[in-house]
Amino acid sequence: MIIVDNALQAREAESRPIRVALIGAGFISQGLANHIVHTTPGMRLVGVYNRRVQRAFDLCQYAAVGDVVAPTTQQEVDLAIREGKVVATDDAYLLARSTNVDVLVDVTGSVEFGAHVAFEAFRYKKDVVLLNAEIDATIGPILQIYAREQGVILSACDGDEPGLQINLYRWVKGLGLTPRVIGNIKGLQDPYRNPTTQKGFAEKWGQNPAMVTSFADGSKISFEQAIVANATGFVVRSRGMSRGREYKDDVMKIGKIYDFEQTRKLGGIVDYVVGTPLTKI
Repeated sequence: MIIVDNALQAREAESRPIRVALIGAGFISQGLANHIVHTTPGMRLVGVYNRRVQRAFDLCQYAAVGDVVAPTTQQEVDLAIREGKVVATDDAYLLARSTNVDVLVDVTGSVEFGAHVAFEAFRYKKDVVLLNAEIDATIGPILQIYAREQGVILSACDGDEPGLQINLYRWVKGLGLTPRVIGNIKGLQDPYRNPTTQKGFAEKWGQNPAMVTSFADGSKISFEQAIVANATGFVVRSRGMSRGREYKDDVMKIGKIYDFEQTRKLGGIVDYVVGTPLTKI
């Protein structure tokens, strides 16, 4: 990370920041925009897409971004970014095609729409970062082929579970050890949760009820572990992994629930269990 920090600081000193456009203006995008604007030298937020453009304006207000405009043509978008303004738009392709955008960050959770935008970004030599586990788990390996053909980068993100798990996987391998289980621990799983039951929680935190449902019913963690499996070549012991198996003992002893002869034969597995916030460490 020191190498990355130094590279960003060098770009800041050279007045050559990485120009970032966010595709989606939801809860996660708000935090990311705030981080880019206020705590990350060497990056500049230049555009925000949302189907309802007012949400893009709301995100910019949340991140205390001034001078936000809503151009409608490619020429106007490119000019606005050159002039140091932030573009709010309901047309993601204007950002994907702009010569003044370096990286698109997909924070939509949409597979089909995200794929179309990613292909357009690749065509215009843009790197793409996915905070979209749904598309990554579904067609991420296919998108990776097209990105390489165009000489651009397709990447997932650090900070969310798949990225953190891959960092741990790399660290363990760096110690000279062989990982056999890459797992996660959820605090709750209820397969009967739905957008109606999650509406109150979603409203409290300014999130989408359908998205919050995927956190609770096991959908999201399944997507995330599929991403980890794609990245490492690990498999599952059975369809659905452990399907919400509870584990409330010491996390340092969690290996006892696995048959390591089996995991060796499989080459390594991804899995998850359901614990509690009080799982011992």
